[in-house]
Amino acid sequence: MKIDPAKILRFAKHRVRTAANEMRKTPLHGAIKIVRPYTMGESNALNNLHRLGRHIAQSGLPGDHVECGTFHGGSAAAAAIGFGPGTRTMWLYDSFEGLPEPKAIDGPDAAQWTGGCVGAIEKLNDILTKINVPENRICIRKGWFQDTFVEPLPEKIALLHIDADWYDSVALALDTFYDRVVEGGVIVLDDFGYWEGCREAFYDFCIKKKIKPLIERCGVAQAWWIKGKDNNR
Repeated sequence: MKIDPAKILRFAKHRVRTAANEMRKTPLHGAIKIVRPYTMGESNALNNLHRLGRHIAQSGLPGDHVECGTFHGGSAAAAAIGFGPGTRTMWLYDSFEGLPEPKAIDGPDAAQWTGGCVGAIEKLNDILTKINVPENRICIRKGWFQDTFVEPLPEKIALLHIDADWYDSVALALDTFYDRVVEGGVIVLDDFGYWEGCREAFYDFCIKKKIKPLIERCGVAQAWWIKGKDNNR
């Protein structure tokens, strides 16, 4: 079959224009000023979380919203605005004591971040109040992951957002929650392109589970995939 390069170029340009138009239409465009003080995330990553929340809501998928490494709650709020605040229970995990000590696998620059990125429950509650998430839809689990990833756990997960930096933390989050993500649900790795340990944890998990996710990228750091999806046709 003969390939028409001009046709492929037109199609690519159409996809780019469509994505740009969708981004301009997103309600988060105005709300970004609200969530910005509560996150270290880049605007494109926040918009992507919001877009994924909208996608899940429009798809009618069952399941809760889980975030591992919630900091001040800005990224959780971005996704919740996409879902529609209060429509799903939010399970928010963080030590609120900063990052744990990394290991060699996490990269040569990781050690200087030990104890950094200290989240605050007060700020987390503040942003959730601002976007009108009911208290009965919020489950904040304070402590180190090895202590808080215990029952009760969400039965079904629609969005699993892992912003946990280091190999051990990302591996434990995937081991604990991946099987609870419904088919068609979304898994987001915020540090995939930034920290070596996050990537290695993902690769090792895929080998162990014998899966080959269709990875999508957003910006230089964030990666995500839809569980069970094997193409973009």
